[in-house]
Amino acid sequence: MATKIKISKLVLDYNIYPRAEIKAFSVNQMVEAMEAGAILPPIKVDKKSKRVVDGFHRVRAYQKMHGPEAEIPAELKEYASEADMFAEAMALNVVHGSNLTPFDKARCLAKAEELKIETPLVARALNMTVESLSDLKASRLGYFQAKPIVLKRTLVHLAGEDLTEKQIEYNRQAGGMPCTFYINQLIAMLEAEAIEWKNEKVVYGLKRLHDLLDGALRPVGR
Repeated sequence: MATKIKISKLVLDYNIYPRAEIKAFSVNQMVEAMEAGAILPPIKVDKKSKRVVDGFHRVRAYQKMHGPEAEIPAELKEYASEADMFAEAMALNVVHGSNLTPFDKARCLAKAEELKIETPLVARALNMTVESLSDLKASRLGYFQAKPIVLKRTLVHLAGEDLTEKQIEYNRQAGGMPCTFYINQLIAMLEAEAIEWKNEKVVYGLKRLHDLLDGALRPVGR
């Protein structure tokens, strides 16, 4: 049975959110749809903690349209454990809204490992085979002190390895494109004579890059 609950009482806990982010475009689409008369389905909420299990975008859309004190239709449900709550969040986000990206699925897998959810259950929730899930794990997860870390595409070559704190910090900052993208961009700028040589920061950065490359590429014993 759906009830109504104030948006201000809801908790958007990103630890149980299967997606990497709330997309402003999707929120705006929902607002436009409601303005045209559409009725969005109720969100799903953990009865005890008031954490939103399904419906982050709908909450933001209602908040944008009506304000934080507005009420939103919700189905309240009791969950036996955090693992059960997250398993349902995965399953519900797979069947509606935009498709989960490989990064989203890798985040789900990492969280599921932390919660010790069995692999077949994770695969079923994400509409994946166990084999595909194993491939995702092998290609997108690194580890730090036995904790799974989702790798952006820039660092997927480190999948399966124990990461350093520097690597984890860079993973947070990385743009997410493959390494070759950034390397080729710089090569193209140099070949096109498009470097801003009058910019002291640019020149300093290139000198720093030169020193790092000289050390990394120098043959042993040179």
